Amino acid sequence: MIFLLRPGLIGLIVCSLLSGCATGSQSTPPTAPPVAPAGVEAREVSWYSEQVRVSGTLYRPEGEALRPGVILAPDRSASAQSVAAWGMRLAAEGFVALAIDYRGSGASGARIYLGERVDVYDAMRFSEHDVEIVLRRGRHDPEAQVQDLRNAVTFLQSERGVDPSRIAVMGEGLGGGHVVSVMGLDARVKVGVALDPDIPGAGEAPHAFAPAPSSQAAMIRLAREGAPPRSRREAQERNTLENALLLEEYRPFWRLPDIPADAHLALIAGAEVAAGDETSDARASAAVLGARGVLIEAGEDRLAQAISFLKTHQPGPDIGQ
Repeated sequence: MIFLLRPGLIGLIVCSLLSGCATGSQSTPPTAPPVAPAGVEAREVSWYSEQVRVSGTLYRPEGEALRPGVILAPDRSASAQSVAAWGMRLAAEGFVALAIDYRGSGASGARIYLGERVDVYDAMRFSEHDVEIVLRRGRHDPEAQVQDLRNAVTFLQSERGVDPSRIAVMGEGLGGGHVVSVMGLDARVKVGVALDPDIPGAGEAPHAFAPAPSSQAAMIRLAREGAPPRSRREAQERNTLENALLLEEYRPFWRLPDIPADAHLALIAGAEVAAGDETSDARASAAVLGARGVLIEAGEDRLAQAISFLKTHQPGPDIGQ
């Protein structure tokens, strides 16, 4: 298949990296949405995040009433399936919930780049090339995942039956850290819930990134030898290396002060909260947030606690909608 890509003609040969490199055109097979209970509709949806097609499952209650929406953020390497139970429960409680697959995982598309150098300066505008397009999977970039969530907010705001002024984000593990990032970057989100959150940066004063010696060595290696991987094993090793470097720079805790004064974030954590464990990311975050944050010790039904918080703190309906 030949595309006109100015200034040159380029033939595309696709290679998909499925948590590594797989030659040929393999892709992650789509999974059927979970069976929803009576009164709840579940359907597969997709939208675009920085030109990557991102997929998710939308859970909505029956009826035409205008509903608040909730974006569900899985843990860093998890899929929309991991929060399917949340989506069905939220829909049964009157919310429209959207569980997402981050780019490069689940049913979503992947980062795209050329498998080799192609010169396309003006003198070669009518030349023809066969090049390999690599779809990078298994690369878990926290900042890219945050952008996927923000674009999910935009998508959900455009869905029928959703009040665009009442969108919340709810996540678990590092997905809870993503909730902090989204709320600190995007004033459209007024309510968040972070369950057993992993919020890197607690106990550290904000500072510019300064890599450890081992990380510096890895960064030099990538700068000098970072051509696209050519085998599954090589790609898996590259993903492991790059994922560690990307996580080392990610500090959502430093975004807590940027959460607007009229926003509310629930931090639902385990028994260490009651024990007064000062190393708890949830406890440290609540201390920074003050009146904007609520620290909750997780009970037997932490999802019920999350739903109660969402119902209590969501803004009123926008009567202009």
